[in-house]
Amino acid sequence: MDGFCGEGSAINSFSLVAYVPEPLAGFIDRLRQEIQPGCKGRSHLTFLPPRPVDIPLDQIRNQLEAGLRNQSAFRVGLGEVRVFPVSEAVHLSVGAGWVEAKRIHEILHRGDLCCKEQFDYHPHVTLAHDLDPANVAAVAELAKRRWRDYSGVRDFLVDHVTLVQNTTENEWTNLGEFALGVPVSA
Repeated sequence: MDGFCGEGSAINSFSLVAYVPEPLAGFIDRLRQEIQPGCKGRSHLTFLPPRPVDIPLDQIRNQLEAGLRNQSAFRVGLGEVRVFPVSEAVHLSVGAGWVEAKRIHEILHRGDLCCKEQFDYHPHVTLAHDLDPANVAAVAELAKRRWRDYSGVRDFLVDHVTLVQNTTENEWTNLGEFALGVPVSA
C-alpha cells in the first residue's frame, strides 16, 4: 500500500487498539479533557496506527484473526509521562507489555494491513497531540503532576483488541473485538 498511515485521522482509516479499562481509563480520560478540552477519543494503546485499507471488512477481520491466533493476553504497565521529540505528542510510556505490543504490531503490519508509517511504532497511551508548540512543556508538566498524584492502578490486562474505523471527523466506530489467548498455567 502506498499511502502513509498514522498521520491524523483520515476518514475511513482503520486502527487496532486495546481500550484502557476502568478505573484507569476514567483518570486518563479526565486528564486528556483537562489538557485538551473537547478530546473525544477513549484512552487506548494502539497496535496498528490509523491506516487506509483497500480490502473488504471481512478480509481485514480474517487477517487480524490469523495474525492474533497465537497471541496470548498480557499485562501493560504504564510508566512515565513523556513527549515524543518530533510530533511533540504527550504520552504515557509503556513498561511491562512493551515487547508484546511491539510483536503484535510486527505480526499485523504486513500484507494488506501494511502502509508507510510516519513514525516507528512505539507502544504508548496518548494524552495530548497536535498541541501548540509553545504549550507542550506546560502540558507535559501538568500531566506529570497529575500522574504523580494518581494513586490508582497503573497497569491493565490486554485480553482483547478492537478494530475501529474513523467514520467522520475524529469519530471512531468499533467494528469488532478479537480475543487474545489466555496462557494456561501448569
